[in-house]
Amino acid sequence: MLNVRGIARFADRHMMPDKVRVTRAGGEEVLDPETGELVPAVPLVVFEGKAGLYPQQEKIRSRGRDGAWTEEVRAGYRLLLPVDAAELEEHDEVLVVEARDAQAVGRTYEVTTLGEVSSFPMLRTVWMEQHDRSAS
Repeated sequence: MLNVRGIARFADRHMMPDKVRVTRAGGEEVLDPETGELVPAVPLVVFEGKAGLYPQQEKIRSRGRDGAWTEEVRAGYRLLLPVDAAELEEHDEVLVVEARDAQAVGRTYEVTTLGEVSSFPMLRTVWMEQHDRSAS
């Protein structure tokens, strides 16, 4: 019999060495009482905790207007999260807070699809594209 909890614990210990903060744009604009202007709402933190960041290149083959096939390689990323993490949505922003790879700290990514689901959930997998490097 498959020990789902054991595999989930293994993944948590060995495949998620980093720490991320995931925020979601905060809905409607709010009134700034000091300026009297509408400003974007404060983003909502939907997850903060352990994660694993893994690169994933995609080869895309498409036909151009002239009928010739072209190949493009796009860099993407997989984010592994604990199975009990909140469900992420498209356009959520992921900030790498701590990482084994020092160059990853401060980078931000945009979630491109809903997280994968499974009949035997052991961890959550979310697909992302690199967005920017945080100013902090």
